[in-house]
Amino acid sequence: MVENLVEITRDQLLAEVQKCKYDGYRFITMTSIDNGDDTIDIVYHFDIDYKMKNLKITVKKDEEVPSISKVYFSALLVENEIKELFGVNITGIIIDYGGHMLLSEEELGSPMLRQQITIEKRGGNS
Repeated sequence: MVENLVEITRDQLLAEVQKCKYDGYRFITMTSIDNGDDTIDIVYHFDIDYKMKNLKITVKKDEEVPSISKVYFSALLVENEIKELFGVNITGIIIDYGGHMLLSEEELGSPMLRQQITIEKRGGNS
């Protein structure tokens, strides 16, 4: 369980992040969790005087998420990572690597997403 977790909507994200900046919080990182359905949780981690604040949004896998890199420049690295590894459509990243910061053209897209595997029973000897 994450302490000091505030669940917000995608539409509240930029205003809440701007408030963190105004209040003196520093941006630590973001984490992403594939919920196994059609949604992903993104948690934004902030700190002030060793006190954490965490903002969580839940978005559909095909939904756009605004970048916070205009507020916290350093967010561009983890935003590119989450965009690339989880396929989250983060828009407006100050420096967008277009899905190739970590992965090459030959590698699978969004390798951190849970894969839906269907196992078929085959006829024959069992």
